[in-house]
Amino acid sequence: MSEARISGKRTKNGNRHGILFDFTFNRSVKLRSQTPNVTANAGVLLLREADQRLGVTRDIAAKLQDSRHPDGIRYSLTELLRERLYAFALGFSRQDDADIAAHDPAFKTAVWDRPGCRVADERLASQPTASRLVSMLATRRNREELREALALPILRHQRSGTEDRRVQLGVVDIDGFPVETHGEQPGAVYNGYYGKTVYSPLAAYFSVNGDFASRRLGEGFLRAQLRDGNAPPAGEAELFISKVVNQARELAKTVAIRIDAGFASADILNQIDRAGARFTVRLPHNPALDRLAQPFLARPSGRPPKEGHEFAVELTGYKNPGWDKQYRVILVVADKPGKNGCLSLFPRYFFIAANWPPESMSPGETLEHYRQRGTFEDRLGEWNALGVNLSQDSFAKNEVTLLLSLLAFNLLEIIRAEAESANDPRTNSPAANYAGWDMNRLRNILLKTGAVLSRGGRRLWFDLAEGMAPLWSAVLTRIRRWKKREDSTPPPNHSDFIPLPRQAFLAYTPRL
Repeated sequence: MSEARISGKRTKNGNRHGILFDFTFNRSVKLRSQTPNVTANAGVLLLREADQRLGVTRDIAAKLQDSRHPDGIRYSLTELLRERLYAFALGFSRQDDADIAAHDPAFKTAVWDRPGCRVADERLASQPTASRLVSMLATRRNREELREALALPILRHQRSGTEDRRVQLGVVDIDGFPVETHGEQPGAVYNGYYGKTVYSPLAAYFSVNGDFASRRLGEGFLRAQLRDGNAPPAGEAELFISKVVNQARELAKTVAIRIDAGFASADILNQIDRAGARFTVRLPHNPALDRLAQPFLARPSGRPPKEGHEFAVELTGYKNPGWDKQYRVILVVADKPGKNGCLSLFPRYFFIAANWPPESMSPGETLEHYRQRGTFEDRLGEWNALGVNLSQDSFAKNEVTLLLSLLAFNLLEIIRAEAESANDPRTNSPAANYAGWDMNRLRNILLKTGAVLSRGGRRLWFDLAEGMAPLWSAVLTRIRRWKKREDSTPPPNHSDFIPLPRQAFLAYTPRL
């Protein structure tokens, strides 16, 4: 690179006035690096404000076991946990990315649990410290605490409204999903169905009414656990579902479970019914069900309509020998044309079992209720799009990474719900139409926002990109209307900053 021909004193790195490069397409455009007070991650301040109001990270950290010697602690467990969760939420999915967040002015301001302006000067934990955090959380006790903590943001967000009570109907979707691994991670196994080496985590997602149509307070991943890549669909599901139902009872008066055919064992359905919860499950085909379906499969005479036929009808006379009682069985005939515009030789059909009373949910409503489960699968896809890598050298550490990333996802869900419900305070009209925005789009537009940090009057001023100001104002207005909550853990004792070790970098130094 040729030296920039600009008058002025040469800086220590050999450039004049911090100029790094001259652009040939326009000689008036220069690239320089002169100030450490620019951030592209101003949205981390939104996350901290919501987190602070709900007290999520602080209360989770209070339940975790910190095995470090107190004399050598520079970063509290709350600050380490906060830095990792916010990094996941902002797209820093790898541990090496901790070095970027450690020097970012918005991250430094949001993560430190201390008042005053000095927080913008003190760098955060680096990659080795982030790695030690995961190792410390990998104990059985800490993993269980993290697993239980997934429900905390959902509960706190739900109770942040004016009415401190459970919703009428909460729907929990449960399924396993693949997470591809690269390397030789313990427990990761080649799965022939996916054609990849994967883990197969089990996850439960809570939503109000189960329709995902309107944003409501309190939705997110309720529980999760990591499983080997060759785990059967319902492997370890009975205990998992039992704990999910108990957690969901704190959120909803009526709990409904939606699961696919891999979970349709008699033991699981009986377990859900005995617990007083509702279920809707797709049943695998068997000869008895196929015989009952035959009278409904005959196509009407005449030319079929262009869109084909679809209907749902309740079957009688089927009783699985393992069922405690007679559950409803619904036949769904989906006789739709294929890509060539023609119907298949025989009608397509499947079965749904449910323990909803007939007067509460008709066959057609049961079908529609079950189909809304597809949005839950979209949530799993959004989590995958965050780019989280389960690349640790132990199964327990990979489970910690999974649980932390899902906690971060729940924090993002809170911001998404408030953004979709926000009104511009100046016009009392929607500040932005965020309905249907996926998590990546929300993060890249709302959270990955540029800002410049300046100081004045013993204050830290973040000058936000002008176009985002109305939406930010609307979201923060909603957050500050949340009902005040008494902290379950006392505020931290603020102490002086422990000096950095001599080998620590004072500015971000990428590994090339």
